[in-house]
Amino acid sequence: MDEATLCADIARLAALTDRLRPSDAEDGVAAEANIAAETLRLRSHPEEAAALAAAMRRLLTLPHQSAFYAETGVHSALGFLLEFKQRLGQRLLPPAPDPARLRDALGMIFTRRDDDVWLSIVADEAWVELARALGLHQSSHLAADEVLANLYEALRLLSYRLAGAALDRELLRAGPDLERHESPFLAQNAALVPLLTAPGHALPPDEVSHVDVLLAQCDEVLERVRRKAAQKGISIRLTYLLARLSQLIGRMRELFDLAAELDRLPRAVRLMKTLLAAEKQRQRLLPFVGGNVSLLARNVTDHASRHGEHYIAENRTDWWAMAKGAAGGGIVIAFMALAKIKLAALHLPPLTEGIAFGLNYGLGFVLIHLLGFTVATKQPAMTAASIAAGVEEAHPRELGRLADLVQNVSRTQFIAVLGNIGLALPVAWLIAMAGIALTGASPASPEKATHMLHEVHPFASGSLFFAAVAGVGLFLSGLVSGYYDNQARYHGLAARIAHQPWLRRFGAERATRFGDYLDAHYGAILGNLFFGLYLGLAGAFGVLTGLPVDIRHVAFSSANLGTALATLDRAALADALPWAVAGVACIALVNLAVSFLLALYVAMKSRGQGFTQMLGLGKILGRRLLTKPLSFMLPPPRSP
Repeated sequence: MDEATLCADIARLAALTDRLRPSDAEDGVAAEANIAAETLRLRSHPEEAAALAAAMRRLLTLPHQSAFYAETGVHSALGFLLEFKQRLGQRLLPPAPDPARLRDALGMIFTRRDDDVWLSIVADEAWVELARALGLHQSSHLAADEVLANLYEALRLLSYRLAGAALDRELLRAGPDLERHESPFLAQNAALVPLLTAPGHALPPDEVSHVDVLLAQCDEVLERVRRKAAQKGISIRLTYLLARLSQLIGRMRELFDLAAELDRLPRAVRLMKTLLAAEKQRQRLLPFVGGNVSLLARNVTDHASRHGEHYIAENRTDWWAMAKGAAGGGIVIAFMALAKIKLAALHLPPLTEGIAFGLNYGLGFVLIHLLGFTVATKQPAMTAASIAAGVEEAHPRELGRLADLVQNVSRTQFIAVLGNIGLALPVAWLIAMAGIALTGASPASPEKATHMLHEVHPFASGSLFFAAVAGVGLFLSGLVSGYYDNQARYHGLAARIAHQPWLRRFGAERATRFGDYLDAHYGAILGNLFFGLYLGLAGAFGVLTGLPVDIRHVAFSSANLGTALATLDRAALADALPWAVAGVACIALVNLAVSFLLALYVAMKSRGQGFTQMLGLGKILGRRLLTKPLSFMLPPPRSP
């Protein structure tokens, strides 16, 4: 077929698309009205309908289009980084369009970036009626041998790729049963390929059902691997590979059903929507990156949610235990605040000072964790993942039970913050008073104490914005903890440590216990170190760049307030103290809210569902808050 004819066909179909396209891509009502009007018009103009059908048939019967059906919307075998580079290169310098390629022809017909939106919104029945008005329901058109030849070749290509990808060592490592037993990935290829030798004929129903069973078995294998990965950890490569295998199976089902059906129009419409949406998404980098990050984030937040369960008090005993742990954390934080004051008095260069502050914070947080104490602001990033997991699994009838979980999280968070502040402030005050009694001077000069009071003023300083910066760090530290917990499981950290020869000299049992301990705390240790360095270096970044960037953390702000109370006289405290107390309370709210909302958003996004349940859950919590507000702060009721 010559290029002039192809260009004329594309122009004809592009004009049809212009008549159907609504002014607003999200206006499905207008789009359906346009399609209905065009359907009526074409039925009264059979010659034009026949010309459009002929143009469409010539495009659909172009040879060597199997890759379009097999690859559009399916991750390539290149891996995430190489595919991203490929997409970026095509985005920066798109290749010249070729009318003889169905992918390029589709882009020349649907020219706008948001054409897939209105096309997907329109009901399948409206598109089927338009296709019938064009005469595409006649067997001489859609069931042409050339069209089926492309579909069959695409199926063959997908089948081989599915079988080949299933032999990847990463998948076999996660699912060793694939080597010990017959793999359904290989079996589907052996069963399907012989059926694709006679294009133009419907596939035998009994053979179709057999291949469907094998594809269902492939899905089951992938689900088992995912469940195992949630416990044993997962790599970026395996995450990408599982997504690719799922896409290959899904596309095979679409093409398989289309090739097997006699009335193909409804399935052809659904395939058209899928291919166009995928083609338009191919031009966008952010959805591609976001989709892959969400896949990995699911595994990271799964590990975070399991840690989050330890931060939720379900009974009075756990509630009081959390209060004691938070009180212990407050004592350590008071000494950390003292150490920071002494480090600041050295007037080190900005970067050196930031590193020193970060190590003080980080090592202190690690010490708090290893002692079994609690930093209250570390909880939201963990508990949010637990709530998201509960929302995903909850049915409408179980939202009451999920609301109980949220109440437990709220009252646990309240007592943890109260425990941190309740000990950090008085212990810091005692340290300062002891310094005055022993040396005649407070650890902080009056000027430094006045400055510390000003730093927490809710309106006269940037404390609330800086508290939000700290909240982002809290959220990121939760992701870091989940990521390294995932890595510890994936790489078998406990077993590797337990089998180190130099450790086994102290006894195999001790080596095993050490490996198990480090495996259990690996993510938390690195997450705490990350958060400490984040807090320390944020201020240094602001100084070095001149940007208004700093941090405010509720526990350290309360400790600084305690030091200022011991250092300044009543006259100096009279005006500043009420605002400082209000500032500490506001910093606590911002710390918790920012970290919790970010963690909840990522956890929900990684699961791709749950927002409907969230609305129902919000209504239940709102009613409880109005009727029993103290139940969100006080300990759980005693068991009957």
